[in-house]
Amino acid sequence: MYTPENYLWGCIAYVLGVLMAAPFVWWATKRIPWHPLRAFFRMLFLALLLTPAFPYEGMTYLAPAWATAAFELIKPTMEHGVRRVLIPIGFSFAVLYALNLCVWQLLKARAEKKGVDLTGEDDDSREEQEEGFVRS
Repeated sequence: MYTPENYLWGCIAYVLGVLMAAPFVWWATKRIPWHPLRAFFRMLFLALLLTPAFPYEGMTYLAPAWATAAFELIKPTMEHGVRRVLIPIGFSFAVLYALNLCVWQLLKARAEKKGVDLTGEDDDSREEQEEGFVRS
C-alpha cells in the first residue's frame, strides 16, 4: 500500500514526465501550417495525459484518466466505466483548446496592430517569395 508521501511523489514524477515529453510533441507538430489544427493535437496530448480520474468508485486517490480508461476496457468494473473517464478527458480538452484559441486570437489581434508577423517566416524567405523564388 502506498503512503500519502509516495502518492505525492508519484504524481510529481508523472507530471514532470509529461512536461518532459511536451517539447517533443511541440516539435513534431510545428510543421502543421494551420494554428487551430496544430493546437488541436497539442491540447489533445495534454488533455489525454494530464486529466485525472478516480480509478474506482469510493477511491480517494486519482490516477491518469487514460490509464483508468484502459483498465476499464480490459476489465470493466461498472457498466459505464469508460464513459465515466472519457467525459473528463473531453471536458479538459474542450477547455484547453478553447483557451488556446482565445489566447491565440488575442495575441494575433495585438500583433496585427503592431505590425508583427506571426507566421513564423523570417524576412529572407518572405523576400525570396516576393521575388518569385521557390522555397525548398
